Amino acid sequence: MRTIRPADLAKQAEKAAKSGQGIMIWGAPGIGKSEIVYQLGSALNAKVFEIRANLFDPVDVRGGLKVVEQMDGTYRTRYGVPEDYPDTNYQGTVLLFIDDLTHAPKATQNALLQLLLCRRIGTYELPPNTIIVAAGNRSFDRAGAVEMTTAVKSRFRHYVMEAHIDDFCAHAHKIGMDASIPAFLRYRPNLLHDIDAAAYAFPTPRTWSFVNDALPFMDDDGFYDIASCVGDGAAGEYLSFRKIYHDLPDIEQIVRSPGSVRVPDSPSTLYAVAGALSSRANQQDIKPIMTYLRRLPAEYQVVAVKDILGKDRSLAVEPSVQQYISDNASVIF
Repeated sequence: MRTIRPADLAKQAEKAAKSGQGIMIWGAPGIGKSEIVYQLGSALNAKVFEIRANLFDPVDVRGGLKVVEQMDGTYRTRYGVPEDYPDTNYQGTVLLFIDDLTHAPKATQNALLQLLLCRRIGTYELPPNTIIVAAGNRSFDRAGAVEMTTAVKSRFRHYVMEAHIDDFCAHAHKIGMDASIPAFLRYRPNLLHDIDAAAYAFPTPRTWSFVNDALPFMDDDGFYDIASCVGDGAAGEYLSFRKIYHDLPDIEQIVRSPGSVRVPDSPSTLYAVAGALSSRANQQDIKPIMTYLRRLPAEYQVVAVKDILGKDRSLAVEPSVQQYISDNASVIF
């Protein structure tokens, strides 16, 4: 099945959700499937209720049984609604997120059939404005996933998501990730997502976020801090790049005098400069930043401008950016 990048998936999922159809997001571990779902919930102003399907036995899907005495003195059993489910009477938009669906036994998957299609189980009904989204790994991802039954498959619209360097860098700048990480991954994009099932640690978008969290506490050497997140090879390359990154031309000097500051020669340093300027870009400094960027080789200009727009789309209306886009629209979009 054809893959889709995160930015495009977000748009597709929003359309599918508005049509009332269930959505299944497939993909390798660590690429941000769950994060996309929560972004969708935010975009639709929906309250997200998360169910971890792998923690449910088949009988848990409907709820626990309790014995209830009737008016005539007889007894009947009644199912209690699992606390993870939204209240039937909830008035707002609900996003029911069934995560790790392919890590649930097939019996549990099949127990969800009525909920997925009819939006009810027994006497329990989902709220009227409910969007159902599920996510999981594929069987060949070597993540312990099991094959999804055809009955479950037929209840979803399916999307296979893959990591994408432009989308990762845009998100990284937007959330304030240490700028050396997206700059490095621009330089070595194959290390954005490189799973080695035989290794304990390997690079993925998720584990690069672990690196970002580890940086404030890194010791002088830093190797073990980084290698424990993304593995030895990626850690060694990143730390070498990081040394270059911190020896860049003075960004303040670039902003003050963009026409006179030296332009580096080496590819790694050029990627580092492009990343640093993308991270710094704001309405106040965008004009001198664009002036300096135009002095870089074309491929580094494009990388930087894509990251600037990914971080803050409002900068597209700045005259210096508008002019650049007009001159280079064929490679920017």
